[in-house]
Amino acid sequence: MDTPRGPVPVVDDHHAALEVLFDAMYDRVLAYARRRTAQLADAEDAVAETYLVVWRLMDRLPAATPERLPWLLGIARRVIANQRRSASRRAGLLRKVEASADATPPMRALGQSPVLAAMEHLGDTDREILRLVAWEGLSHSEVGIALGITANAAAIRLYRARTRLRAELSERPKGSGPSRTLLRWRGSKVRRPGQEEAQ
Repeated sequence: MDTPRGPVPVVDDHHAALEVLFDAMYDRVLAYARRRTAQLADAEDAVAETYLVVWRLMDRLPAATPERLPWLLGIARRVIANQRRSASRRAGLLRKVEASADATPPMRALGQSPVLAAMEHLGDTDREILRLVAWEGLSHSEVGIALGITANAAAIRLYRARTRLRAELSERPKGSGPSRTLLRWRGSKVRRPGQEEAQ
């Protein structure tokens, strides 16, 4: 019997690494996307696209395990931003053909918490960094990885975002302020206006 000729197939370890990454991080990435999209299907699409991007960028996968989640969330953030731009373009086309000016429903739901309502008045960058800390539980260095900035820059942006959030909350009527539970982020709470920020 002749011995087969040609190169011996090599198992691509990128497949194995991606499988490990998928199993370990899928739930966290889906939760991240779910909080930032209107429907579960949109979140699942975003996660699928995120892992497609990850596959192309496997050579850049951080060697340190703690850095991998914020790296993934940074990719997911850009994927979701692209989704929103596409949705915005579709909405623009619909507005051109729709006779009614009320075709697009307001995004704010009735009964929304004061913190979320106040966050709607912040810029996209402020909202995102507050969510990364409050919802995803990331540290300054992890936020830096997710946003592509240094840990120090992340800390400064977080401080400024919290300051602007406090200003928004202070303008809300009495009795509509957030609960202590909502204001607790990683063991510290957002202070009311007039209180000093801990450094």
